[in-house]
Amino acid sequence: MSLPDAYSMHRFLDSKRTVDDRALNKDVYRRLRSELEERGAFSEVLEVGAGLGNMIARMVEWGLLTKARYTLLDLDTQLLSDSRTWLADWATEQGYAVNQEETLRIVGESLELQVSFVGADLRDYLKQAQSIRADLLIANAFLDLVDLKSLLPDLLGLVKKGGLCWFTINFDGETIFEPAHPQDDELLAVYHQSMDERTFRGQPAGDSRTGRRLFAAMPKAGARILSAGSSDWVVFPDGGSYPHKEAYFLYHILHTIDQELQKHSSVDQETLKSWVQERQRQVEQGELVYIAHQIDLLSSVG
Repeated sequence: MSLPDAYSMHRFLDSKRTVDDRALNKDVYRRLRSELEERGAFSEVLEVGAGLGNMIARMVEWGLLTKARYTLLDLDTQLLSDSRTWLADWATEQGYAVNQEETLRIVGESLELQVSFVGADLRDYLKQAQSIRADLLIANAFLDLVDLKSLLPDLLGLVKKGGLCWFTINFDGETIFEPAHPQDDELLAVYHQSMDERTFRGQPAGDSRTGRRLFAAMPKAGARILSAGSSDWVVFPDGGSYPHKEAYFLYHILHTIDQELQKHSSVDQETLKSWVQERQRQVEQGELVYIAHQIDLLSSVG
């Protein structure tokens, strides 16, 4: 695949679905499946930073969801609109009946989902949603974009006593590209530092070591960790090409790093430009390997 003419979050989230499929920790997944089977009731599910809705489709395909009221929360209202369309198309392709009212209903022989879409910043949602209690709270590739110290206790307050938190793809401080490049360490150190210094609306918004921080933060906020394990993104070529849409995924990762590092005066811009162009060439030639270290956790609340 040649270099894209443009980049979009919709396309990125679509391209990373297969990357997440491989990455999600299967021991944590099996424990979640066991916990859900024990409960067996009609579940209230809340996913924060829900994006395109890939997780709903994945949970249905993996047999984790049969009956549920599922709320997707995301700040990006256009992405939520895309999510409604994407989910309806996916459900139709799977042979399910779809009713597109204010709440999207997806029904099959052993499936009954009511999907709601809420466009709001998480902080604003937390202020107005204290009466809502979820059986299962999901955050996929999201908690490393927020301030755990200030948000986690209130976030867990959205979960019923005894409910579950499935927090997945939490970045944990390591970005690896192969073949190695002389500027890797220098540039990626600044990129990781930018995660630690990120702010949103004047508030801290991220941590490059979120994965490991959760082991202390979850119990402190009142949760018990039931299962945990690595969930690394690993993208590599096979015979000079990448599977599915993963070449675009790599281009988008490089674009994200490039856009961030262009803001930093400590980074020599000619060095950055040369590094990015070399990495882009390696994607086009089917040579680049990319690994990001992440951690999944399943916890119970209360």
